[in-house]
Amino acid sequence: MPRRRTAGLVVACLALGILAPARAGEDPRTAETFLLTLRERGYFDLASEYIERLRSDPGLGEPLKGLLDYHEGRALVDEASRTVDLARRRELLDRAAAKLDAFVKGRPQDANTMEALVEIARSLSERGHLARLVGEDAQEAEKKQAKLDEARSMFHQAVEAYARAADQLDAAYQALAGFKERDDPRVAERTRLRNSMLDARLKCGIAMYEEVLGFTADSPDRGPILERAVTLFDGLEKDYRGTTAGMMAQMFRAKCFEEQGKIGEAIGVYRALMDQPSELLRDIKRHAHYFYIVALTKRKQSALAADEAVKWLQIYDRRDERRSIEGLGVYYELARALDAQITPETPKAEKDQAAKKIVEALSPVVRTPTRFKNDALALLKKYKPNAAVQASEIARLSFDEASAQGEEAIASREWDRAGALLRAALAKAGPRQADRVDLLRYNLAYACYMNKAYPEAEVLAGHLARRHARWEHAPASAALAMQAILDQYNAPQALDRAGDLERYIDLAKFTAETWPDREEADDARIVLGQIHQGRGEYDQAVADFASVGERSPRRLEAQTRLGGAHWARSRALARAGDDKKSEADAEAAEAVAILEKALDDRKAAGAAMSDVGFLGNAADLGAALTESGKAEEAIATLRPIVEAQAAKTGPAFGRLMESYLLAQVNAGQVEPAIASMRAVEQAGEGSRRAQLYFKLGRLLEGELDRLAKANQPQKLVQMKESFRSFLLALADSKDGQTFDSLSWAAGGLLSLGAGAEAEAVLRKLIDDSEKDQAFQGQPGATERMLRARVKLATALRIQKKFDQASSAIDELTSDARFKRYIDPQIEKGELLDAQENWAASCAHWQDVAQKLGRARPKPEAYFDAWYRAAVAYSKQKQAAKARQTLTAVMRLNPTVGGPAMKKKYEDLLATLK
Repeated sequence: MPRRRTAGLVVACLALGILAPARAGEDPRTAETFLLTLRERGYFDLASEYIERLRSDPGLGEPLKGLLDYHEGRALVDEASRTVDLARRRELLDRAAAKLDAFVKGRPQDANTMEALVEIARSLSERGHLARLVGEDAQEAEKKQAKLDEARSMFHQAVEAYARAADQLDAAYQALAGFKERDDPRVAERTRLRNSMLDARLKCGIAMYEEVLGFTADSPDRGPILERAVTLFDGLEKDYRGTTAGMMAQMFRAKCFEEQGKIGEAIGVYRALMDQPSELLRDIKRHAHYFYIVALTKRKQSALAADEAVKWLQIYDRRDERRSIEGLGVYYELARALDAQITPETPKAEKDQAAKKIVEALSPVVRTPTRFKNDALALLKKYKPNAAVQASEIARLSFDEASAQGEEAIASREWDRAGALLRAALAKAGPRQADRVDLLRYNLAYACYMNKAYPEAEVLAGHLARRHARWEHAPASAALAMQAILDQYNAPQALDRAGDLERYIDLAKFTAETWPDREEADDARIVLGQIHQGRGEYDQAVADFASVGERSPRRLEAQTRLGGAHWARSRALARAGDDKKSEADAEAAEAVAILEKALDDRKAAGAAMSDVGFLGNAADLGAALTESGKAEEAIATLRPIVEAQAAKTGPAFGRLMESYLLAQVNAGQVEPAIASMRAVEQAGEGSRRAQLYFKLGRLLEGELDRLAKANQPQKLVQMKESFRSFLLALADSKDGQTFDSLSWAAGGLLSLGAGAEAEAVLRKLIDDSEKDQAFQGQPGATERMLRARVKLATALRIQKKFDQASSAIDELTSDARFKRYIDPQIEKGELLDAQENWAASCAHWQDVAQKLGRARPKPEAYFDAWYRAAVAYSKQKQAAKARQTLTAVMRLNPTVGGPAMKKKYEDLLATLK
């Protein structure tokens, strides 16, 4: 205990000693040097405090006073790059961006402004790394993809920012070219500019390489970016050979070679750099050696990779080196290499020894957020299965032991064990551990959430957010509590969805008001906007989406949703009638303008045309343009995006194609729409393709209805033929078919009078489904088979195959499974009408009407059955009975089921007089 007090006293004295120079009248030269030293040594808290003291120093003059925002911004970016707490990293980057932006805007002509631009680019790159880590750790596919898209966008923005900064630095450097005397102060300035320019160029290329990693291996976007990066690194190596920048460029050019499949060439470069004799190049050699190990693993030289990993750990044995990204990567590659060498023939003793080494190597990796953490966790679980929780064992642990083991259990994703250990630690916490209790509660809430104990996670995290709002992890606690509520709401066995929604709204509003500039607040605003829009509260939804900050990573998503909210409001106004037409038109124009700007901003930010957000934005814009009467403009907007898609599957592509087809149909370009769908059919794997066609085909069906109501017979005939071709293409599709898609296609063919084609589709569908045991076991399979058989009878009827149709109906009506269904009875009536057997038809329709009359309220089919009976009477020249039938129904049911049915009754009565 005394030793701890002494240590605390020493630290306090050191801090006082370090900060003591920050007094009135501080010499700017020594103060700036001291500040840089603090930052370089990682004393970020002390650096921040020192900067605040300098700000309040009345004797501190220029230039240092004006550079404080710049120095603070750099220190924050440095700290963000080293912290393993992702929420803390995001907060630091937000603060850094604010400081650096303020400096650049306030001193646009300052000599340090160009270096501030480099730091802004670096903060964008760090945001890219952060988004990638969050995305790779996300459980939901949609959130994972959104974060990975965001990472790629951040790296692209970093590339552009580095390039701009490098160009400005180069221009300033060239302005000082030419001979200068050695003691000329401009020589030092020129050297500084040259070094900063080289740093910016190098980091620009590295950001390109990082951007490439965000694309799938088969993406066409990878190649051009890699070529640009190789060209940039090539130029740096040739122009600055022998310098640190030149060697780093050489090394990252080799990494690009790896991505291009030229692993042998890359290995040659790494070996050359590793053999450099100078100890001054230790960092470069450390990186090159790590890259060499990765390349060996790619070549499946596992034994050599393991040997080199051991050698790396022996050479680079400093604590900071082993805890660096490269150090953790070496541990991971060592584990992979050892695992690859274990075969079924490996002796048990060797297996056990290798397993022990693998677990030891992976233990530090899984505790730190890196791009290989998830793979490391999967490998660790292979050799270290979850240990059972022993209550007696946990009870013997001290607070510190339970806390440490709880954190280790979280790192290895042993949620039950983590929960038990953290609860034990909290139970043993005393006044001395008060400062650690909140973090333990947060970790416990997270473990509960990951273990799907959502109510407990919500209570724990919500308490931290509301009761400790000034705590650094309070915003993250609020985000965790909100996500727990959403997952409760979406659970299949949700108990109180309405209550879940109200609790979410309350906490989301609290989050947005308490931490308005945090990313968690923007996340809350976006979900609030979605809730309000879903409730038809469009004004509030617009306000929610519009309140997402300019600097938010989700700004473009919010703007797209804002456009969607304006569009939804315009449709609601349009449905209100002619009085609201001008308001609806103005709202629609606003929606289109917002969506167009959002799409332009995405392009400017370097978003790939395959990004989910980009596709959704384009689809929304295309639909809004089309429904605003600008179908040709929608096609012009969407065509290049559709043509740029390499992967023609997935919900986002489905939305894009739906919007594109809608535009083509409204522009009368039905054949191009059919051609585009056939092109999709030929494009490889298609697990969802038939479903995509199914959705798009419904749009054509709607267009048929529109043309029929618009009384455009010529266009209607053309559209029917195109629709028929489309339905046949859908029915012939070999991939991704479902019972519902084929049944719908057959129904569409029936609506066009294509009985023979519909019969072929239905016979195959029924035959295949009867043999499919998995389908037969699905809920509702009986009803779906019934309707398919009824459609088959319809197909036979419209071909005038009356005997076959009658046999099909009799088979259904005699089947005990179908006794309670009315569908076969209605089709039997249709068959009797088609056969012109009016006496039997009249009796049958009356029987159907009697059966339907028991339902409350009476369905439309009830009124239609009496109408069909009256028609049968009229066909038998029994006008009085027909009239009596209709008037009796109308007397008892004045509305006759609806305006359309009532008009049918009135029209028939008019012919019976």
